[in-house]
Amino acid sequence: MIRLSISEVLAEVAKAKTKNAKIEVLHTNDTQPLRTVLRLIYDKDIEFLLPETPPPWKLNKLTDAHTMLYREARRLRIFVKGGGYDDLRQVKRESLFISLLEDVDNDDAKLLANNMLSHKPVKGLTRKTLEEAFPTLFTDMIKIN
Repeated sequence: MIRLSISEVLAEVAKAKTKNAKIEVLHTNDTQPLRTVLRLIYDKDIEFLLPETPPPWKLNKLTDAHTMLYREARRLRIFVKGGGYDDLRQVKRESLFISLLEDVDNDDAKLLANNMLSHKPVKGLTRKTLEEAFPTLFTDMIKIN
C-alpha cells in the first residue's frame, strides 16, 4: 500500500460524506506526524514563533517529497513556543521554516503555511470530529518527534 501524504489524507477526510467515514479515514492513516500536524492546526493554545502570514518559498520539484513531512514533522517543534528552541534567532527560525516548506511535498507545504500558522481548520474537518477520532489529541502532552 502506498502511503498518502498528510495533505492527501486530509483531502480524503474532506471527501468523506459522514463523520464516521471521516473518522475511519483518520484511523486508517493514523501516525504520530499526522496527529502532530492536526494538533498544531487545531489547537489555538499553541503559539507559533513565526509570522502568521505564509513566507515566500520555492515549490519542491522532487518527486520523492510525497511523504517527506512524515520524516520532517519532528522539526515543527522549532517553530512552537516552548518547543525547546525559543532562544533561536528569529531570522534563523524563519529561514529554517522556509527550508522545511521547500523540502516537503508542495501540498503539505501549503497546509503548513496556510492552515497551521493561522490555526485555520482544514476544509471538511472540524475539531469536534478530531476529538471523536482521537479523544486524547488535545489533552496529551504535545509530542513532536
